[in-house]
Amino acid sequence: MFSTKPTSRFIYFTLILILSISLLPNIAKSNNLDDIDDVDDLIALDNEEEDASHKPSSEAEMLTKAQRIVLELNNDNTNVVVSGNEFVLVLGYAPWDVRSAELMPRFAEAASELRELESKVLMSKVDAERYPKAASGLGIKGYPTLLLFVNGSSQAYTGGFSA
Repeated sequence: MFSTKPTSRFIYFTLILILSISLLPNIAKSNNLDDIDDVDDLIALDNEEEDASHKPSSEAEMLTKAQRIVLELNNDNTNVVVSGNEFVLVLGYAPWDVRSAELMPRFAEAASELRELESKVLMSKVDAERYPKAASGLGIKGYPTLLLFVNGSSQAYTGGFSA
């Protein structure tokens, strides 16, 4: 059989961590429903597309759909999203970085699976090259960076990355 790559182990660990956290009782509810409405709009759009087309999707189409589930952070919405949601997993990336490019499809797939499980974790990404102010505000200094925010407090992944 194939041995698991360290990157795959990291993704599995992250999914298990997210699922574990999402099963904890809801301590405080978010007062900001605008971001939830945005996510609900994306989910509704995906559902409409599924209903309109009953043909089997290719892997590329499924990946594209999964990538739309991931919320794109920018200079304007970063603080609102992080402080307004109980659990936010942020991927800080650079479009030119090879490791970011390898991680992005797995991150999108994880977002899709979490949505199917009705998880409370909001999956988001920030292009640190395009939005350096947002990236530095989150503490992103290298690429890729995964940060888990629990009620606005950052919890950094320190395990490393490999191909």
